[in-house]
Amino acid sequence: MDKRKKYNKSLSLYNESIQSVRTNIELGNLNDKNKIIAITSSKPSEGKTTVLYDLAKSFAKNGHKVIILDCNLRMPNLKEICNIDSNIGITDIILKNAEINKAIIKDNEDNLYILPSGSILENPTQMLSSDNFKDLISKMSDDFDYVFIDTPPVGIFTDAAIISTLCDGVILTVKSKDTTKDEVSLAVNNLKKVNANILGAILTFSDVVYETYKKCLK
Repeated sequence: MDKRKKYNKSLSLYNESIQSVRTNIELGNLNDKNKIIAITSSKPSEGKTTVLYDLAKSFAKNGHKVIILDCNLRMPNLKEICNIDSNIGITDIILKNAEINKAIIKDNEDNLYILPSGSILENPTQMLSSDNFKDLISKMSDDFDYVFIDTPPVGIFTDAAIISTLCDGVILTVKSKDTTKDEVSLAVNNLKKVNANILGAILTFSDVVYETYKKCLK
């Protein structure tokens, strides 16, 4: 099998995996119990942001109105993946009273919207714990069928644990042959400390899809 065929096969398997995750969430989503979903990781570079974007896009393609919130306020890279130029986002809405409608960006995919992180904060913990942030999450839940939230690695920062208390569920990405058992255990324990509802884990960079992942994951 030549390299192109291997790449196409890997891409197909990756897309099927994303659709499988979407289906599992939809089937378990009676009474909107998994409407607000955060995705995190143990450490950087495990592919969570790309998985988040592709999963949200899969929901949008299936007819749901979806928004992605870039709450990785320390090291945001969703703007790079989605080619977003706007500098207005979540931090500006909460701290500078920027208008939400001016900050939300329509993605190329129908039904998919993105709310960027906004101005970088050195320590966003206080803002994430504020009532204004809670109100923002609540409004997004009212306006959209699904809310997907990108967070910093839960094994390093407390941000993801704080955000998880406002979510219906959390998905953990784990990098194949790189993330250690201890790193996963630390991430899981940090989520359990705040009683987060861990929906499951997604293995990234596995051999069967490695050629695809190494080209596109951040």
